[in-house]
Amino acid sequence: MKINWREVSKFLSGVAFAGLIVNFLLWLTGIPVSVLGYTMSPNQLGARAVLQFVLFIVFFYFGWLRK
Repeated sequence: MKINWREVSKFLSGVAFAGLIVNFLLWLTGIPVSVLGYTMSPNQLGARAVLQFVLFIVFFYFGWLRK
C-alpha cells in the first residue's frame, strides 16, 4: 500500500489551521488551559499558535500548491 503524502499534507494543513485558530483565540482572550494537571499560560498558547501557523504554511504548500 502506497501512502499519498499529498493527501496527508492536505489533512495536516487543516488540523494545523484548526489548532491555530483555537490557540490564537485562547491567547487573545487570555484564558489559561489546564492539560493533565499542568496549566498553560496565554503566552504559551500564543507561542503554540505561531508554531501551528508555520506548520500550516508548510503543509499547505506541500499539500495544495506544490506540483
